[in-house]
Amino acid sequence: MDNFEKRQQLAPFVNLRSDVGFKAVFADRNNKDILIGVLNQILPPEARIEDIKEYSDREQRRDVPYGKKTVLDLVCVDHDDNTFIVEMQASEEDYFFERCVYYASGLYHLELSDGERYKGLHPVYVVSFLNYSLRHDDESLWDTDHFISYWHFTEKRTGIVANQTISVIFVEMTLFTKTLEECVTEFDKMFYIFMNSGGFLKIPEWIEKTGGISRRLAEACEVAAFDKEKKLKYEIDKMNEWDIQAQKEYAVRKGLEEGRQKGLLEGRKEGRKEGRKEGRKEGLEQGLVQGREEARLSIAKKFFEAGTPIDVIVNCTGVDNEIIASFAHPD
Repeated sequence: MDNFEKRQQLAPFVNLRSDVGFKAVFADRNNKDILIGVLNQILPPEARIEDIKEYSDREQRRDVPYGKKTVLDLVCVDHDDNTFIVEMQASEEDYFFERCVYYASGLYHLELSDGERYKGLHPVYVVSFLNYSLRHDDESLWDTDHFISYWHFTEKRTGIVANQTISVIFVEMTLFTKTLEECVTEFDKMFYIFMNSGGFLKIPEWIEKTGGISRRLAEACEVAAFDKEKKLKYEIDKMNEWDIQAQKEYAVRKGLEEGRQKGLLEGRKEGRKEGRKEGRKEGLEQGLVQGREEARLSIAKKFFEAGTPIDVIVNCTGVDNEIIASFAHPD
């Protein structure tokens, strides 16, 4: 599919649950009021935002001295010097909570310069919108009315909450399943738009009547309202998103098929060698395991050859980044 055909398939409204759509709306400084309005529906009362004085899109402003460079969707600082990391996580990945803490601690660390005292530190909040559901010990506690979780430091026995330092907030949007008729509050209507914006053909009449943050959010999703520069960037980002998805799907199909065929072949060979039913079964199992591992490596290699970023390959395949890097220098 060429670029012209892809442009013809752009939906009239962005999908807020995609990385590209989310950034098109919330990384636009002209939509600062929308970002503040949405965050204030989610943040605890003590963290509510009056205004944003710093607004950084995509890359962390300075490198963390003790670690790798961090790429973030959006970082903003309010007038109380609280820092907010806001991101859309479109697909599940391992150790996601640890990654959020790592990002937050990097920014928390950077708040002090040499010689400054700890009283100069201000809270850092990570707000992650998830297009999937987390795994919970008790799933019955999480539903369409309870899909936002707040994580911070507490004393285990008493439950006393420590002074605010680093907080992580997860918004599990797929748990929100209310119909339009069930949406009564502004909060409900806002998340109904999050879940359904990609299917809008025009701004629905009920949003026009509702007004407020819901109307502003819906208006900001309309692609036709983008200026020329923003629309071009959005189209390029969407095409890149489609290309990466196509590469991923092809690599998975190809790798699984190669792994299955090789696993079956190894299993049959091992089974014949043993000459017993038990041997055949064990050989098949061993071959399939080996085949799956080789399939995983094959998928990762195809991603690498297609130019997919290493961190994306690690998240999609679970293959260690050192192994992926070695593809550039085969023996």
